[in-house]
Amino acid sequence: MKVNRGAPEGGGLQRTGTPTVHMEGQTSSARESCAPKQVKVAAGLTCVMPTRDDLSRLIIVGVIHADTESVQKARQTVAEVRPDVVAVELDRDRYQQIQNPPSTQDIADAASQTGDAAQDFVHQIALLESRIGDHTGAPAGTEMLAAIEEGRKVSAKIALIDRPIQHTLNALMQVPLDEMYRFLGIIPAASDEIQGDGVTTIMDMLKDDKAVEEIMNEFRHEFPGIARALIEQRDEYVARALIRILDDVPGKVVVVLGMGHIDGVRRTLEQLVNGSGPGPN
Repeated sequence: MKVNRGAPEGGGLQRTGTPTVHMEGQTSSARESCAPKQVKVAAGLTCVMPTRDDLSRLIIVGVIHADTESVQKARQTVAEVRPDVVAVELDRDRYQQIQNPPSTQDIADAASQTGDAAQDFVHQIALLESRIGDHTGAPAGTEMLAAIEEGRKVSAKIALIDRPIQHTLNALMQVPLDEMYRFLGIIPAASDEIQGDGVTTIMDMLKDDKAVEEIMNEFRHEFPGIARALIEQRDEYVARALIRILDDVPGKVVVVLGMGHIDGVRRTLEQLVNGSGPGPN
């Protein structure tokens, strides 16, 4: 695993291939990605593919963005586990942004249509999350910052494991325009739903695993291209990043992920350790 000292950063990736992981507090030589059930030697280091037993070292915390309970859940889990690594669903750009978050009005100004469907999509999602955060008192990303802060208190390394946003934008640009604009068309109704007590109802629903599964299945059915770019490819990226961390670190890893990514990441991890995961693109 390629690891840089200093501020945690996201790694590069061509589509959903093997990511380069950067962590605070540790520097090691770059080495080849492990292949299932094989041992490779690169840069003088032995690389052994993690096994199913290694997956037990992952403590995955499912959170809801802009939710105060999720902030406490992330913080408490890190404090109790005292892991070697805290891995969060952020890339470098997102990490920097949430440290100095723009106001909802600033996001709204940026969200005026640019003519670029992918950029419009990202801006509208950010605006929706910001409005939810205004209602809940927990801006989106607060749960990730809480995990990072607690991780530093227990001397854990911090790893940013999400796919770089520009790669996701590139993937979104491949989605048919009619699908993108169909999705953008439902944003106003979603914004109306979060007014008043509506946001509480939505948050309660997202804490129900079965409800989340149903929502994700419906989303994949209605918006398959967006689901691939925004969820499935990122699930694979995150899973591969975690495999690299498990290969490099012997202890426990607390992983903080949005609820919609939990099943996909777990499934991909199982496939990778069994040798049946998708190969790098």
